[in-house]
Amino acid sequence: MLAFITSLDFSILLWIQEHLRSPLLDVLFPLITHLGDKGLCWIALGILLLIPRRTRIWGICVLVCLAVDCLLGEGLLKHLFLRQRPCVVQPIEDMLVSIPYTTSFPSGHSASSFTAATALFLNTRPAGIAAYLLAFLIAASRLYCYVHFPTDVLCGILLGTCVAIVLTPMLKRRFSSVCS
Repeated sequence: MLAFITSLDFSILLWIQEHLRSPLLDVLFPLITHLGDKGLCWIALGILLLIPRRTRIWGICVLVCLAVDCLLGEGLLKHLFLRQRPCVVQPIEDMLVSIPYTTSFPSGHSASSFTAATALFLNTRPAGIAAYLLAFLIAASRLYCYVHFPTDVLCGILLGTCVAIVLTPMLKRRFSSVCS
């Protein structure tokens, strides 16, 4: 079963490399992928949201969800699965970004992006929708840049979304009086 999943993953990645690569996207997607490096754009957003009292609960939700997501994804799951990246297993000549030193499963960029986007969406739909658009682009960039398998990205999306769905309502209840 694992061999079938890996084969399907490579089929999708190689299709992307053969049919979607273009000079414009070769410039754009590495820039987008770097927005998600270490979740820094999402951490910065969470910190900025702490400043105005009106959005403080949003910032708390984003930052706490990101911390839990990081503990689960980067701290636990990557060490349990130890999946090598596609660019290590089956290298290509024209890598657009440097090969990350961590393992592949789950995608931390996808997990943190969807954690933050979901936490925002559960607090404010308009900002959440905008965050989901960026989260989707960051997740797609990981495939385009050939540093993650599709299942890594999909499981990162699921992990991040689930963390935010579970934690955000509890955090809103716990901190609503502090932030009002």
